[in-house]
Amino acid sequence: MEIAEAYEVLSDPLRKERYDRFGTFDDVKQFEDNAERARSFYGFGGFGGFGFDESVFEYKYRMSYQQYQFKILEESNTKPYIVYIYSNYCQMCYRFHPQWKRVIADLEPLGYGIATVNGNREQNLMEKMRISHVPALVAIVEGRIIPMRIDSSFSDRSIVAFAQKVIPSYFMTKINSGVMLSRFVDQWKSSNKISVVIFGAAANPRIRYLLAAMKYSQFARFAYVSLSDSSDEVRILRESVDIKCVQCENILIYGDMEHEDAVDRLSISEAKKLTMEAIDEFIERNKVLTLPRLSSQELLDEVCPVSSRSPRHLCVILPVTSHSSEEEHVDAFRRYVKDTKSIWKSKKVNFSYIYVDKQKDWVKPFAEKRKGELKNEGRDLLIFWRTEYKKARFTWLEGAWTGHKETDDLIMNVVEQRKRLDETCTVGNINDEYGLSIFTRCSRAFWRMWEVVWFRVSNEETYMFLSAVGTLFMIMSVGWLFSYFSEKPSDIKKRKPKANDVADLTGDPTIASDWHPDDPNTKKKDGDNSKQISSGKSKWAVAMKPLIHELRAETYFGMIRLLKPGCRSMILLVDEENKDSLINKFSQYVYPLRNNKTFSFGFLIVPKNLDWFRKLLEHTLPTDGKPTPEPDVSQSMYKRLKLINHRHTIGTVLTLCGWKLYFSIYHPKHVELSRRNFIDTDEEPSSDDEASYRSDEFASMGEKKKLHRSSSQRGVNMENVLDGFPNWMDRLLEGSIRRYYIPEWPDNLK
Repeated sequence: MEIAEAYEVLSDPLRKERYDRFGTFDDVKQFEDNAERARSFYGFGGFGGFGFDESVFEYKYRMSYQQYQFKILEESNTKPYIVYIYSNYCQMCYRFHPQWKRVIADLEPLGYGIATVNGNREQNLMEKMRISHVPALVAIVEGRIIPMRIDSSFSDRSIVAFAQKVIPSYFMTKINSGVMLSRFVDQWKSSNKISVVIFGAAANPRIRYLLAAMKYSQFARFAYVSLSDSSDEVRILRESVDIKCVQCENILIYGDMEHEDAVDRLSISEAKKLTMEAIDEFIERNKVLTLPRLSSQELLDEVCPVSSRSPRHLCVILPVTSHSSEEEHVDAFRRYVKDTKSIWKSKKVNFSYIYVDKQKDWVKPFAEKRKGELKNEGRDLLIFWRTEYKKARFTWLEGAWTGHKETDDLIMNVVEQRKRLDETCTVGNINDEYGLSIFTRCSRAFWRMWEVVWFRVSNEETYMFLSAVGTLFMIMSVGWLFSYFSEKPSDIKKRKPKANDVADLTGDPTIASDWHPDDPNTKKKDGDNSKQISSGKSKWAVAMKPLIHELRAETYFGMIRLLKPGCRSMILLVDEENKDSLINKFSQYVYPLRNNKTFSFGFLIVPKNLDWFRKLLEHTLPTDGKPTPEPDVSQSMYKRLKLINHRHTIGTVLTLCGWKLYFSIYHPKHVELSRRNFIDTDEEPSSDDEASYRSDEFASMGEKKKLHRSSSQRGVNMENVLDGFPNWMDRLLEGSIRRYYIPEWPDNLK
């Protein structure tokens, strides 16, 4: 005991630190020793002065941190544990002592694991198990902690019911018809396990059956049939297996021989007489199939156990592949094992087969030392003896399995040591062919998490917290609804637009972070213009679609003639071919002005309204009655307007002020000179015209530079025609753009 206790102290860093600092690993030990002397002096009982025996908790069932970490968690896969956490100075723990004794008396004989934890001494273990108060009861099943809610009304019956409830239901399948029984028994091929069918008088399986199913889950599949069910299907099922006593407990075991009855059965008149020892002994006699397949480490340890020289356990293995063509050899070998079972059982010889394509790593050390050549007339048999857990001696019987009696003689030579096991190798671990899939593991993990959450949520303190959160949420929701319905439509219109308004309109949350020409905080990405031009309707066009209207005869008065003072209309000149791409880009640039009450937006189809545009430009030219510095220039302008090409006007933007009869114009080839016209025609300007403009005495030096720059900008296309529009729009808002006044608006729109 002292050595084990010293090992536990050295293994626990926290307790080791306490021992190094204070000379003791238990921070309450000195206090308990003083308390014990005081109790003995004043005549009080043990266990914190409450007068009951602590030995039930402290010695036989005591669980330490190391035991929990390295033993209990692993054993909980086949054996559930119920753990009681107590404290030396807990009055409620004292009241619970008699009930805990009855729980131990009920569950321990059935094979249920019992453990106790002293909260004063095992504080690390309490933190690991997430226990915050004492007394506490938890169940450990398959490595998970399932807490039980303790109150003043719980009893030993409720604890036993809790212990039964925490055992997973998938260990026991319920059957209520002969078809289900046949389907269950026939699954021995896919599961590689025996089938245990229990016929019980109770409606639900008893806890002892659940514990047995969990204990032998690696070797057997369990099913339960309730004899209390009065349906005809259960009656026919009962008669088919020759069960006449309805109040009796019957256990049937089915093996791997098709179309045969149960290989063994156990019948007890009363359930109380059916002890766990009787159940274990009955299942141990038929624990594996007649010819099991080595598909897990547990089956390898069962079929081929470690043994000494006397008696020596030998294991005969038939290596095959998982292909369906190998089934006839396995079936023939199974019949042979069944017929000679009585002979080899006394000789301590077990038979099995293995899929070499699924257990390559395990078979490889044996196959490397095979010396002979493969034979077509027989199958090899591997005979080995596990001298240690990781070491074995073996030999190959090459072509030994032919289905004839010669196989008996070859195996008997090895058993009687006429043929020696000369080869040795290291035995690896068998791959678990029936391990849980990822989906099953995730499902069970989710279910465990849900159980923990439900336990916390159904706690009284959690109810109070959820009630407070729900009340706060309801108050905020009601306040928001009142605010929403009480807001006036005028307030909604006056509301300042947010940065992600476009995202709200288009349903794309990434729009708010896109580049915009008027936003200095964003950077323009390469290729954005070409993408927007060629991708149909852009995000900006969707947002501006309700605000951009076509200028035609029907909308002429609303968009020009009837504009209020100070209001202007921006009109984009397009054709049918480039309409969508230009409106996309135009929408992006005018988007910041969408809430400006002084601007309206539209577009004009130039091919069918070229006469209207030509007449608008003619109003800007000097009349014949007015003196001009050079009359030939104005006459040349009139001629060029007659020859204007509508393709050269695509991308032009007009800002029309209907009240004051003026307009401003944007086009990359338009230069605001005092004498120079901006109209582009099919005719190239003559050298005389260029010379006349250069020698114009009224042209300034800046205008001459603009003229030269304009003449060099002949490479304008639909992709870059609006690139200079944002800068022009800034100058328009500043009032520095030239205004062309006209006597009246043309009225020849179509």
